[in-house]
Amino acid sequence: MEALALPILIAALVWWASTGLLFWRMGKDRATYAGTAIGATLAMGAGTLALLALKDETSTLAAYGGFLAGIAIWAWHEGLFLTGYLAGPRRTPCPDGLSTWRRFLASTEVVIHHELAIAAHAVLLVALSWGAANPIAVWTFLLLWGMRLNAKFVVFLGAPNISDEFLPSHLTYLSTYFGKRRVTAFFPVFITLATAAATALTYTALLQPAGSGLATGLMLIAALAWLAVLEHWALVLPIPDGALWRWAQPKPQSANTSDNKKIGGPHGL
Repeated sequence: MEALALPILIAALVWWASTGLLFWRMGKDRATYAGTAIGATLAMGAGTLALLALKDETSTLAAYGGFLAGIAIWAWHEGLFLTGYLAGPRRTPCPDGLSTWRRFLASTEVVIHHELAIAAHAVLLVALSWGAANPIAVWTFLLLWGMRLNAKFVVFLGAPNISDEFLPSHLTYLSTYFGKRRVTAFFPVFITLATAAATALTYTALLQPAGSGLATGLMLIAALAWLAVLEHWALVLPIPDGALWRWAQPKPQSANTSDNKKIGGPHGL
């Protein structure tokens, strides 16, 4: 049981700390964003090197290393999106009165460069990890991408608790593309997909030899998947998940000097 509990604990701590670190950096003055982007790029490079170095290693330590490598690579995309370096050509609020389809097209323009970069990176990582004995890094990246896409559809279609408390002020226009604040008939579909993925990963991890590198890696990813399921539920239930990262929130400033604006609670890895 300890062999399963430790990956769950570490996955939760990495999720909490890495998310908080990103929020903390976004709370800084925009003049620091170039440094944040450089730091994220260095982390991505280190993660890629770790992926290559560990892809033929099957130890438990290599599984943890692969997991951290996947997180570091994913963080590059999150960091460049939140700093505004990699988003989309549309950076203005959503026009009023658009139909659902036209709002979808407009929303796509808002994030298309970000999404295409993730897709291209995913293809590259799969190619680099093809046939690898330790694919945990690329599986971590793909899990985060899949869960994020799933959550984005929930946000687009609408949910009562959609918010982004730590969203930088230069991205607050994103909230105008969110759906109505009500639970839609599509939410059960997306929460079922997320729960099924988390359940399948957990079941597969339990089938592996106890204490093996593969069992550890799969349990790390499964724990991350269950945290994503929790974040999905936080979109429709009054779960105060934002309290987990209060330490990362910038101190209140005057309206003339604040570079960030509170508009809700954080959702998303």
